[in-house]
Amino acid sequence: MVAAPQPDWNKSALTDSQRAQIAQEHKLMEGIEKPEQDVRRKPEFATGRPPGDTRTAEQIIEDNPILKNLGHQKDINRKSAYLMVGDWTSNNKDPQARADAAFNAARVLNYIDTSLSANGEHRGKAHDNGDLEGITSSGDARRGTPAGMWKDFTEQGYTALRDDHRLDATNDSHVRGDGTNKDNLQWASGEAGKRTWFIPGLSNILLGIGDSDSGLVGAIKGAKAGFDKTRVDGFDHALASAKRGDILGVLKGYANAVKNNEATPQVVKSALNTGGS
Repeated sequence: MVAAPQPDWNKSALTDSQRAQIAQEHKLMEGIEKPEQDVRRKPEFATGRPPGDTRTAEQIIEDNPILKNLGHQKDINRKSAYLMVGDWTSNNKDPQARADAAFNAARVLNYIDTSLSANGEHRGKAHDNGDLEGITSSGDARRGTPAGMWKDFTEQGYTALRDDHRLDATNDSHVRGDGTNKDNLQWASGEAGKRTWFIPGLSNILLGIGDSDSGLVGAIKGAKAGFDKTRVDGFDHALASAKRGDILGVLKGYANAVKNNEATPQVVKSALNTGGS
């Protein structure tokens, strides 16, 4: 026997206890013009629009780019999302339920989009930019990205959202510290940069590409940033020493460049620090 499909979230189907909980949550939204954009508190459950919010689903979607830009890739899990927050699309013929669903979805997405990195750092350009980063070309959501957290939300509900307002930690080398994906060029360059730490000029250039924005222009800027870092770290000192015939100066410049390379193993850095002291 096939089980009946689970209904999408709908305020009209709530119990008295759930309505009382929502009423308390709505009180905390009083005086806030667009409370779905208030990310100071983690959403704990779906509430729908508070009293007095008469916006339509279309207006709420327009007010919240992160919802407006939400894709249809595999791991966006729209069907599962509708179970959690309601269906905000035109498939839902109840305009009030649609608007409540759009409010719920926008509230969760805004909280995710404004998350800090897993280390608690501001995510720079990736912060609150209206783009749910982390979806691969095949539609998979990488862990440690906003898309990965959204996927977890669609599967686990509100417990997937973190109290500390951070993205999840990940060991996925395709994910940057700010929760965005690396292209294959960036990923390969970054991995090569880690392995060539003993050639600091090459390593820094490759690491710079690995940390760069997508595309050729980003890669060129990243490579230049890596080369400039090498110059500051010790290359310029080594070059000037070479012109003077100062072999010790050349070695010192090289050692400093290696020591300041983020990919250099800690044991090597410690040895260089000891040797230079």
